[in-house]
Amino acid sequence: MQGGEKHVGKERFFAVCFVERTDLIGIDKTSRVCYNTDMAFSLDKIFTTRTALPKNGGVIEILPASELRPYVRCFWTYRSSDNDNAMRVIPDCCADIIFDIDNGGVSFVGAGFDSFTVKSMPNVFGIRFYLWSVPQFTRVNAALLYGRQAEFGDLFRGFNVFSRKIFQAKNSAEMVELSEQFLLRILNERFESDVMNSLYSMIVNYGNISVGELASKIAVSKRTLERKFMQNIGVSPKSVSDAIRYQLLWQDCINGDFNILDGVEKYGYYDQAHLYNDFKKYHGIGLADAFKEYSDLSHFYNTHSI
Repeated sequence: MQGGEKHVGKERFFAVCFVERTDLIGIDKTSRVCYNTDMAFSLDKIFTTRTALPKNGGVIEILPASELRPYVRCFWTYRSSDNDNAMRVIPDCCADIIFDIDNGGVSFVGAGFDSFTVKSMPNVFGIRFYLWSVPQFTRVNAALLYGRQAEFGDLFRGFNVFSRKIFQAKNSAEMVELSEQFLLRILNERFESDVMNSLYSMIVNYGNISVGELASKIAVSKRTLERKFMQNIGVSPKSVSDAIRYQLLWQDCINGDFNILDGVEKYGYYDQAHLYNDFKKYHGIGLADAFKEYSDLSHFYNTHSI
């Protein structure tokens, strides 16, 4: 494999080789756009996201049908209760459609890169997309969606009818079924190859790769790559790569014994202070405090009914 990339398992990805552009899977040489002819869009096989909450922490995540997993991280529900704690929301490389079941409102929350806390939240149902997959469901330029919370209107074709069905649904299982039917109907499997191959390289390099290196790998200029990211995702490649590094670092912290020195080397930090400061920039609190908060919440939800 070229360019220092690693292949994960036996899955076939669209970014197997970055040297010859004709080796990229599914490229239309005229438009330089990829078509998902063999499930090449498979970043979900090598990357997922985690929130600041433990898996048992109030928010219930439901995996989508297999056909949607390359695009949709999960469906999720939250029901308010007397046991509610303030929830920390962290950058998770995702964007959400959120249905306020109590008040009948709907909003789209684009990908953001700042953390914040929510003290209370109504009963909600959400659809969480990987931030790079939003263009597969809407024709709106992604740059118009980033970092915004907007009322829906016509962002998604046929959404008004779909949303009425969600509010009429009897339970979360019915909401999930309606959402899967809707998303599969409007799914457009055409995607920008240069963006997808850059994302693949970001992930397998743990976010430790410069925009210049990415542009060189896929044989475009830095300016062209940045323009394509803004058009297709709504944020710069540097912002996405840094967020991926933070997400993978956070997952390492909560998935097992984390060694800070190993983390410095793995994620390309200059030293421990650089890692600590970068983590705090995204998480809002230091690494030790973040892990304590996570552990305390895990204990709370293990000993209280939701």
